[in-house]
Amino acid sequence: MDSTIRRWFWILLGLCALGAALILALLPAEKTLGQVIKLVYFHGALSRAGMAGFVASGVAGVIYLVRRVPGALRWSTALATSGWLFWAAHFLVSMPATRLTWGPWIAWGEPRVTMTLQILAAGLVVILVSRLLENSLFTAGADALLGLAVFLMAARTGVLRHPLDPIGSSPSLVLRLAYLALLVPVAAAMGVVAWRMAVRAPQSPAAVPDELIG
Repeated sequence: MDSTIRRWFWILLGLCALGAALILALLPAEKTLGQVIKLVYFHGALSRAGMAGFVASGVAGVIYLVRRVPGALRWSTALATSGWLFWAAHFLVSMPATRLTWGPWIAWGEPRVTMTLQILAAGLVVILVSRLLENSLFTAGADALLGLAVFLMAARTGVLRHPLDPIGSSPSLVLRLAYLALLVPVAAAMGVVAWRMAVRAPQSPAAVPDELIG
């Protein structure tokens, strides 16, 4: 069974990566940024996928707190970890994009950059402490608070030089549609990674047989 899950994981992840690569390859160059726009697109898609993972983890955490469904706890933990990984990837991809567009590798002082680093630190603390304590209620509650914090920070954090929504506010319909197309395989990849982590998570002794991943 585990070998089947592992095989499907790599197949699905490979399809997501192939889809994202094809979309990036077909993207037209932007008038000002040229081919660098592809890094900006990828950075943005990773950011959205990571944020979706955090928020979905928070929702799953709330479900566990309310109904004590073991599957919800496994998904909460898996989504938090997968969301953190994609959020970290978004930061790494943003570095060459920042270098090629603005000059520095990291735009220190930019509110969105500060927010990114704060979420990285908070997410890592939640993941590590949850694993250390192995307390279901703490994990679910921490994931719920982290998801809420990420949502509020993303909604309230302003910008200096960084455009708030450069793609969504673009006058080019082609660029906006291309970004949405790229977001699908990237977000799907985040979900696939979370799924693999959820099915690998050990069953709680209190879990009943019909609490299946799905």
